[in-house]
Amino acid sequence: MLLALLLLVALGTPLAAQPKASCTPVAARALVRGQTLTADDISMVDAKGGSALCALRSALVGSQTRRMIAAGEPLREPAVAPPNVVAANTPVAVVYRDTGIEVRLKGVAQNAAPLGGRVTVHVDVRRRLDGIVVAPGVVEVK
Repeated sequence: MLLALLLLVALGTPLAAQPKASCTPVAARALVRGQTLTADDISMVDAKGGSALCALRSALVGSQTRRMIAAGEPLREPAVAPPNVVAANTPVAVVYRDTGIEVRLKGVAQNAAPLGGRVTVHVDVRRRLDGIVVAPGVVEVK
């Protein structure tokens, strides 16, 4: 017991009790709709208003803006989202899998979507299927 107390005093505040560095990604300059973010487009600001480096910065690189963003405005969803891997009105492969059977069709995506996003696909004049983007140009239906 005494040894544990001495260790706590020697080490100072436990890691769980230390305040976490809080930093927010903000736009380094005005950004237009549809722009793909680079490291130069992102500044990190900590809770006290100073500059900070954060792991969030690298996670945002490659994301796309969904609307205009002013300089200094926080970068968060829905204004910033992952890039689309399926574009509207482009050909896609439609895949259906069930217990060892795989069926593939060709279709046309009706909307743009990022990886994991929902997309509607027209497979012929009268049929449409809803699915999830699993890879660039590939939609899986259930």
